[in-house]
Order: sequence, then C-alpha cells, then structure tokens
Amino acid sequence: MAERDLPAVKGLDALTPDQRRAIMMVKEGSSEHAPIEQAIRQLFVWAIVTQSSDVHISGRGHRDSPDVFVNVRTPGGFKNFKFRYDGAAIGRHWETKMFQLTGTSQGATTPEIASTRFELELPAEFAREHGLRPFEGESLYMVDVRVEYTKTYNGFSFKCRLLDPQRAPKLHELRLSYALLRTILRALSEPSGLILVTGPTGSGKTTLLNAMLDWLNDEQKAIHTIENPVEIAIRGDGPITQVQIGGNITFKRALRSSLRQDPDIIMVAEIRDSETMEIALQAAQTGHLVLATLHTNSSFETYSRSIDLTEDKVRDAYRVAQVLKLVVAQRLIDRYEGVPTTRRLTRDEQFWLKSNGMYLGDTITEVKDGVKKGKVALLEVITTTPEIKGLLQADRVDTSAIYRAACEQDQFEPLAVAGIRAVQSFGSTMAEVVTKLEGNIDAEAHPSLRVRLSKTHGLNYVQVANAIDAYHQAADAGSDEPLSSHMDRAQVDAITEVIEAEEV
Repeated sequence: MAERDLPAVKGLDALTPDQRRAIMMVKEGSSEHAPIEQAIRQLFVWAIVTQSSDVHISGRGHRDSPDVFVNVRTPGGFKNFKFRYDGAAIGRHWETKMFQLTGTSQGATTPEIASTRFELELPAEFAREHGLRPFEGESLYMVDVRVEYTKTYNGFSFKCRLLDPQRAPKLHELRLSYALLRTILRALSEPSGLILVTGPTGSGKTTLLNAMLDWLNDEQKAIHTIENPVEIAIRGDGPITQVQIGGNITFKRALRSSLRQDPDIIMVAEIRDSETMEIALQAAQTGHLVLATLHTNSSFETYSRSIDLTEDKVRDAYRVAQVLKLVVAQRLIDRYEGVPTTRRLTRDEQFWLKSNGMYLGDTITEVKDGVKKGKVALLEVITTTPEIKGLLQADRVDTSAIYRAACEQDQFEPLAVAGIRAVQSFGSTMAEVVTKLEGNIDAEAHPSLRVRLSKTHGLNYVQVANAIDAYHQAADAGSDEPLSSHMDRAQVDAITEVIEAEEV
C-alpha cells in the first residue's frame, strides 16, 4: 500500500535558507508552489541519505489535477508514496518543478520524450551526519541526477537515476574472491589489450568498469572514456577525458578521435557494431588498454560475438585471439539477511540444478523471510589462454569448446554455480537464482572444475571457493603446495566441523 507522507530527513529543516537553496533551487515562501517544491527537495535528499538508486515520479489521471505517484528504489526494494489533490491543480506543479530543475522547455515546445539531468549539492557536514562520506577536502556532497521524461497518455513520468560518485565502490570493495580479484588485477596490469564486460542492463557493468578505472587511475596514465551517458565522474589530477555520446558525437567518432589524444587507457561504454569493434581492436593492438562492454549472455559466448562483430572474420579472429585478455560476465541478484531454514527442493529447482550440472540432494538451506540488504555481484571470468586462442583461430569457432576450456580455469565460476554459492552463504534464495540466471546446455555434460571438486571432496561451493582462494594466497606467498592439498585439507575441516556440531 502506498504511503501519503514522505519520510522526514533529520536536520534538513535546520539548515539555513541558503543551504537549502544550494541543495536544490526551490522557491521558499508561502506561495502554493512552495509545498511541492519543498516536497521534491525532501524526496531527493531522503533518497540520497538512504542510498537509493532511483526515484520515479509520475502523474496519472486528469491532465490538470493528476494523482502523483512517487516510487523510490531503496536497497530494500521500492518504497511507494501516493498524493491525491482532489481536483486542485497542485499535482501539475510536480511536473512544472521537475521541468524547471532539468531545464526542460515548457509550453508548445515541451518535448514528449527528453533525456536530461540536474545536480544536488548537500553540505558536507550534513552528509556526514547521515553516514555519507564526502570526498576528502570537499565542502559539498554532490550527486548527479539523470532524468528520463516521458509524456504518457494520462499524465507524465520522470525516471531519475541517482549517480553518486562518492558511493562508487573500489575494486577491493566488490566482495570478489581472492582468485577472481587477482585474475582481474593481472589483466589490468597488462600494458595493452582488450577487456570485455558483458551482461544485461542493470547488471553492474558500469560499476565494475569504473572500479577498474579507479584502480588504474594513478595520475601517471592518460584515461579517456566514451560513455552514454557519463555516469561517474573520475577524479584525480592526472590527464582524464570523459566524453558523452550525443548529437554528432557517436561512439565511432569519439573512439577514433580518442586515438589522436595520447591515451593510455580507453573505456568504451558499449561496442555495438563492426566499425567500433575495429577501432577498439586497433587501439588494443597499438599499445592501449581498452575496457568495453558487449551484450552477450555468457562469458564464453562473448568470444564468438566479438569475432561476429569484425569485418573480416578470418583475418580478425587472429586479432581477437591476440588482444582479448579477459572476459567478464556479470549479474546482480538480491541479497538478504535473516534466519537460515532448510526445506525440500521443488521439482523445477531440481531440474534447473541438474541442467546446470549440479546436484545438491533433496534439500536446500536458505534465508527465509529475510530483509533485502542490497545486491550480490556474480562474476563469470575467463582468461584467454593459449588453448582458447587456438580455438578462436579455427575454421569455425566452437562456443562449447571455449566453455569446456574455461571450465578448467580455477577462477572460472559459471553464473549458476556462483548463484548457488550465494544461497549457501545465506546471501540469496533459490527463487532469486532460478529466475535471474540463465541455464547452460553444456553444463550437465561438462560441469566446471569447481562443481567437480565439490562432488569429489563432499564440499559445498563456499568451501570450494575458500580452498581455491587459500591455494592462490599461499602460492602468491611462495608456497608450491598444489591445489589438491588445499582441497583435502578443506575436506578434513568440513568433516571435523560436522562431528563437532553433532557432539554439541
């Protein structure tokens, strides 16, 4: 059920009029406009302090007096508010004020669809009081708001994405396993090459790419990004250029221009055609590290898709094999906190597990009636080994063969397996995993190394991941102990834990 009153924000009314106006330019006073303008300010400030990602504002009903619906996507899900003005024209003031904030023309020239943005500036001390962390030395906490306006058949709609650079996570804050993090850092340490991140809209690709750029941003490398739109402003005193696509600036023109601007690192928000892929390959071949996104369903399909986007597939298969260093497929699923409960798996869940090469018995332990606490990032990562290079240069690229080769890499965790690991660590649910993650027709016949290790040693996927991490940490410290020893030790520890639990 929708609520009628927006939550109060502690300390907002205690700010001076100048501080409130600096947050968002609103009219102060007793005019009929003021309550709406103040409500909009309160709404966006509340969204920021609750670390929400999106604010939806829509007017529905009579054109002159619509009911106003506000939906805020918080870390715990949508919070919904409804305002009815009973025949008064106040509802339209929400639309008018949003037009003013975004600089959208009104009247006969008002577009039916518009993409625009505006900024919010909170005093740094006010932000700190609400648990936010302004950049060091800054007096303001700045948030960019990207807005998509649509005139609907019965009113209006504003979809507002809050782009908060202060909350952009560092690479080490993404909760990646040690094996996964070291694999990504090794690829980022290459002087040149191509790194592709894939996944559907909303899967966290931009967050991951910006975390990579942040790690690379040592003020000794020239960074050039091409985005649509620019979502996170990169900070630093080094040479940084961020280009936003729009008007006459296309991905192809911007990428070609970037090669003449002395970059070391180029980030392309999306490769969508053969010409952009050609320029990206050229850049990666000529001493640049190129980060980009591509739309595919899995990491192993990305290799064949990359070749499909080239102009000369025979010649360019060799180029792709040489420059493509790393492929990452990413998904986001909901994370919960609550009491773990064991239940029987349904037939559909058993079928999904079997089709993905996994068998968990008849039961699963997961969080029941938990509180949503943000997202879990699932990453499926493949490094381009000599074996995969050979497969790419064959007469026909066999995607299934690439998958089988990837299965032997210990950092490679198929998305479905990563999802079950999230369930076993009591971070997600089977329903979330089954509905959000696609199956893989090759997995049943050829399960990944992690699935095989789980079956051989009687471990769950959390224990397998911990053992692989321990192996890499020890190897990086100079140990020559093989992975099998770490797996055997994990098996003994698991058996000991079960015996001790039974004794208690």
